[in-house]
Amino acid sequence: MSRSVRLLETHAADLDRALDMRFVREVTEGTIGDQAFADYLRIEEAFVVTAARVHGYAVWAAPSWDAVHRNGLAVHALVTEQIDYFRDARARWPVPARPGAGADRLSDFILGAVETGGYPAAMTALFAAETLYLTWCTRAHATGTVPPGPIGDWVALHTAPPFRAGVARLADQVDQIPPTVPDDHLDAWFTGMLDAEITFHDAVFT
Repeated sequence: MSRSVRLLETHAADLDRALDMRFVREVTEGTIGDQAFADYLRIEEAFVVTAARVHGYAVWAAPSWDAVHRNGLAVHALVTEQIDYFRDARARWPVPARPGAGADRLSDFILGAVETGGYPAAMTALFAAETLYLTWCTRAHATGTVPPGPIGDWVALHTAPPFRAGVARLADQVDQIPPTVPDDHLDAWFTGMLDAEITFHDAVFT
């Protein structure tokens, strides 16, 4: 069994718990409030900047040219397609975001993991985050009543082939983490990121 598959199977309950968070339910059902989504746009954009930095570090620390290339593709998508989305969504959204914290918990977790765990931690934590988004957005797109406009555009972005390919690249990088990095380290990075995602998304309702 590959390391990415083992993570998904071992921590299926943790992933299900994250998939059941209020933000995911309300976007899927089309009941998310204007203010909550405005606040989400603010904190999610801040985390996208963090994710770009983590992938940038991964370009430097990558163990092979293929890994350099894969992380470079991720950086490009984050600083072009995703940042362009936020710029457009803020302009179209009817209410501004409230000031305040929100992205810190998620950014603090992944940056702390990378500081202590290096490239394997970066790949494992990002794999957790992007698997969560691919899963819930795919379900919402297929069976939900996601509103059109910026919300629907965001969900669609995370079901499109380029995003799916990015998640597959992360899974492959997790599979290539050397066996000298024990499974319990991967478990901690994977579940810790999911816990941080829940805290992060709940912040838009406080």
